[in-house]
Amino acid sequence: MYLGKIKFWDDPALKKLNLKTKLPHLAVTPVYRSDGSGDTYVFTDFLSQTSPSWRSAVGNATQVSFPTGVGGKGNDGVAAVVQKTKGAVGYIAISYVLQNKMSYALVRNAANKYVVPNVKSISAAAATVENVPASNAISIVNPPSTAPDAYPMSTFTYALVPHHSPKAALLKQFLNYAVTTGQKFGPPLAFAPLPKRILTIDKTTIAKITT
Repeated sequence: MYLGKIKFWDDPALKKLNLKTKLPHLAVTPVYRSDGSGDTYVFTDFLSQTSPSWRSAVGNATQVSFPTGVGGKGNDGVAAVVQKTKGAVGYIAISYVLQNKMSYALVRNAANKYVVPNVKSISAAAATVENVPASNAISIVNPPSTAPDAYPMSTFTYALVPHHSPKAALLKQFLNYAVTTGQKFGPPLAFAPLPKRILTIDKTTIAKITT
């Protein structure tokens, strides 16, 4: 769809995946983030890993040149275009989708399972992390088939903070709260809690902040 190759909802490729659903002859309108976005990074990372055509033609970044479709700024902008355009499809953070009672599609993972995006399936993706590089840059997009319950477009949320700050003590206090006690506010918003391995790394990284 986002390459412009599937133009209508009753395309044979979509019919094959939705045998029990009567699909209309309705034009597909892909909607994307017009601004730089972590959501775009995750979405294009998944497409780059699962589609050689996408990888060679578009690639993966926080902002890319989409071959077709309509842009919207922020989750609000994408949602607005999707909701007012018949046949539109977009990518939006699942927390936003649930809060606004929007419909969503299931995405096939490497185990050939169509998994519902929720705290359990996001946690299953996070649990696949084995090795963490020195940069702490971790991808849990398209987890291996050994994680059949994992949602394939999951990601960690990062906080970008300085190595040195005159308010280092206060900053460290807040960050430690966010990765420990503050985690209780995540699940009701469809944010999964951090795995123990990642929590340990977070605490070690936070401790390195100095004045």
